[in-house]
Amino acid sequence: MSKSLSPEAVEALRRLDEVGVGQAPPLVSTSIAAELMGAGLADETGGGVIEITCDGRKYLSGDCD
Repeated sequence: MSKSLSPEAVEALRRLDEVGVGQAPPLVSTSIAAELMGAGLADETGGGVIEITCDGRKYLSGDCD
């Protein structure tokens, strides 16, 4: 994918990618969350919590199950 992200957004996306099942996702600033969601790489699950999307995983690795 060729979406251009700030270095902070890329780091946040990497942290979101490392979240395991049952773990709480890391806190992400509102501006970074907006950047990731605007690019379609993260989604809000409710209560202001965001999680990585399949497209977010593709952005990081080029592969998505």
